[in-house]
Amino acid sequence: MMLNQPIDTTAAEAYEQHMVPGMFQYWAELLVRIAAPQPGERVLDVACGTGIGARLAAHHVGPGGKVAGLDVDAGVVAVARKLAEPIEWHCANALEMPFEAATFDLCLCLQGLQFLPDRVAGLSELRRVLKPSGRLVASLWAAVVYNKGHEAVVRALESQGVDASPAKRACSFASPEEIRETASRAGFTHIEVRTEDGVSRFASVQSFIDGMTIGSPSTRHAVARLPESGRATFVKDVTAMLEPYVREGQLQYPMRTHILIARP
Repeated sequence: MMLNQPIDTTAAEAYEQHMVPGMFQYWAELLVRIAAPQPGERVLDVACGTGIGARLAAHHVGPGGKVAGLDVDAGVVAVARKLAEPIEWHCANALEMPFEAATFDLCLCLQGLQFLPDRVAGLSELRRVLKPSGRLVASLWAAVVYNKGHEAVVRALESQGVDASPAKRACSFASPEEIRETASRAGFTHIEVRTEDGVSRFASVQSFIDGMTIGSPSTRHAVARLPESGRATFVKDVTAMLEPYVREGQLQYPMRTHILIARP
């Protein structure tokens, strides 16, 4: 095995180019406003992707605070490090984080909990690294029917008989009752779940398709199951389903997310 092989950041760069401005910037700003990081606080962004949540939080904590980002994907961590070196970046599993207990005042998790193989264990680990006075603020997409971009991708895949389960994972932790119950099982005692509606804004339908098929950590694996002969049909079908949401060339479609606010 060759050592020191360069990290492939192709998917991560597509994620930062298309998915962050199109889908995640708005929601990251909302989540950080709700979390209200304070000057001097220690903040951890878990499943940070290319780090939009961490970058926004860093503006609030100031030079007296500390922000760290953690993701299991080496590619997105490499891109995050290029974009904001002063933030402390970690490539590690969210179920076994390399931090001492009671380290952080605030943990953020933007659309990450639904991808964990063990959600109770993941939330327990988040609680472990929070100070007793700390708080968790996390977002989770609502059901796919409320997220028209994901719905179009899923329908276009299934119309060709392709297993779309990887694309569905983003919306797989979508019940407020289940979210509350899981947080409670993980040991959180002060739990609130809000539901927020917003709009994702991509520069074009093609930008959305590039983001979902190249940059999305989950959806690109489902799209990869398409036969070569079905790729053009997939693009045509997604474009047709999203056409009602195109305004002057820009794609603007509704999305719904749940926001978990919890304290140890």
